[in-house]
Amino acid sequence: MRPHFIYNTLMSIYSLCKLDPLKARQITLDFTNYLRKNFNAVASDTAILFSEELEHTRAYLAVEQARHDDMLVVDWDTTFTHFRLPPLTLQPIVENAVKHGLDPDGEPLHISIRTRYTDAGAEIIVEDTGPGFDPSDESKPHATLTNIRHRLEMMCSGEMTIKSREGGGTMVKLTIP
Repeated sequence: MRPHFIYNTLMSIYSLCKLDPLKARQITLDFTNYLRKNFNAVASDTAILFSEELEHTRAYLAVEQARHDDMLVVDWDTTFTHFRLPPLTLQPIVENAVKHGLDPDGEPLHISIRTRYTDAGAEIIVEDTGPGFDPSDESKPHATLTNIRHRLEMMCSGEMTIKSREGGGTMVKLTIP
C-alpha cells in the first residue's frame, strides 16, 4: 500500500466533506473496506475465495474512480467466481494498471476485468489502455509482479502472463488450475 495513495484519499475525503458530503461518506466506506481487506490479506497465508479478492479490488477502484472522476473507466465481466487464489493477487495488478496507466493530462484509462472457466481452470484477464509494459525492461523493478507470480505458483500452481496489447496497453492473464 503506497502512502501517497492513503494521503491523497484522505485529502479527497476532506475536500468532499464540504462539497459533496454523501460522496465523502461513500468514499470513506470504500476506503475503510479497502483497508480492512488489505490488512486481512497481508496476515493471510492461505488462498481466499475470488469473491473476497474481487470485493477488495472493487473497493480500491471505487476510491480511485471517486478521486479521478471520468479519467478511470472500469468494465467488469466477472460472473465466474467459484475459485480460490492467493490474497493480494487481483487488486495489486489493477493498482499497477492505475498507477502506470493513468495520465491526468491524457485520455481516460480503461480497465477491463474478466473471469472465465476454461479447460486449464479459472482465468482472470485484466487489460488496460495505458502505455504498455515491457517485462524485459530491467531498469525498473517488478517486485509486486514477481511476488504475485511466486505466490500463485506456490499456493495454487497458477501462472501469470503479461504482455503489451496491440494498439497500446497491457494484458495480464492469471490461470489457476
